[in-house]
Amino acid sequence: MNENLLHFAWKFRLFNNTNLTTTNGEVVEVLNPGMHNTDSGADFAHAKIRIGNVVWAGNVEIHINSSDWNKHKHQKDAAYNNVILHVVYNNDAAINTQQGKTIPTLQLSDRLNPTTISRYNELAKQKAGIPCSKHFTDVDEFTVLNYMDRLLVERLESKVEYIQQLLLENGNDWENLMYAMIARYLGASVNKEPFYMLAKSLPVKVWAKHADDPMQIAALVFGQAGLLDTKYDDEYPNQLRKEYLYLKRLHNLQPMPHEIWKFLRLRPANFPTIRLAQLAAFMYLDTKMFSKILEAEDVKAIHRYLDVDTDPYWQTHYHFDKPSKNVKSHIGSAAKNILLINAIAPVLFAYGKYKGNDSYCNRAMQLLEDCAPESNAIITMWKGLKLKPANAYQTQALIQLKNVYCNNFNCLNCAIGHKVLA
Repeated sequence: MNENLLHFAWKFRLFNNTNLTTTNGEVVEVLNPGMHNTDSGADFAHAKIRIGNVVWAGNVEIHINSSDWNKHKHQKDAAYNNVILHVVYNNDAAINTQQGKTIPTLQLSDRLNPTTISRYNELAKQKAGIPCSKHFTDVDEFTVLNYMDRLLVERLESKVEYIQQLLLENGNDWENLMYAMIARYLGASVNKEPFYMLAKSLPVKVWAKHADDPMQIAALVFGQAGLLDTKYDDEYPNQLRKEYLYLKRLHNLQPMPHEIWKFLRLRPANFPTIRLAQLAAFMYLDTKMFSKILEAEDVKAIHRYLDVDTDPYWQTHYHFDKPSKNVKSHIGSAAKNILLINAIAPVLFAYGKYKGNDSYCNRAMQLLEDCAPESNAIITMWKGLKLKPANAYQTQALIQLKNVYCNNFNCLNCAIGHKVLA
């Protein structure tokens, strides 16, 4: 038996309520199980319990064994003087409060649903994947879809504090933050942090002074990335190098080590050189990325905004000095969606929270609803359970479900887990 399961059973009354009595034979009626308390103190607060002919209001404490009360030293803690009922799986000892008052005890060992206990133990044995996979298809679609709404909001809200921290790092400037977030997610998973480091080392206030000169913008980007620390055969990188040496002195810049960039096991279209060229294209003539995002009405408008042209050099190269055929230097639809899902929508949602304006939050969620579903290992797991997400709204919700609930065996706080266990 697990104490968390007892909490769950008490909270949702998943036990036989017929002829409830205390261990002393007094009739018990649960009028209100109380509010679950995850902080210090009794497990449930503001409960209302009828014991005999008297209605009591106060706290409820739950343990596997009655003797756990003494093991936890509650008999010496004044915070437990207001406990009106002790709910246990096994009654093995009489207990008292600090004031010497004997607390009525309700034993549930013979009242819990055996199916609930069996399924909980079954879920607990699952070491990876989705614990309730064997029973997931039994859960009604209405429950799953409704829960997705809550999960998406939960996922976006979990990002707000982080984005606010990044906002502070970026001088409380939303334009700088949006630029840094777009840079970060241009880097995909393997080069995400190097791209963010690059954006921090090259804030908008520096490169905005050169935004009308594509050569200088590209020089700043590739130079700060540490990729202009040598001479090349091609004229284009040598021109960039010459420009960067001047700009480096002008702005007192310190380039990043070029070794930080990862190329291994990446498709050429995702090479950091191509992504840096795309970032430079964003920066050219556009110092107001956040303002443009705020003006974009829908996903199509954002895709158009993200459809930038790189320098012609990158239409025939993936690396400096190494010509290639069939180079894909444009940002594809999948990459645009990654930027929308991971950078644009979260920042827009956080901005709505910052401004106290729900319209921005709702717009962020609408963008996700109108965006194509993601394709990754987590979503493949859910598809294996015959769940077919229709859009990024749902895939983001499913990622939240997997990472926060399934991975942590948090079934007792999951709406789907409730259905499986009830």
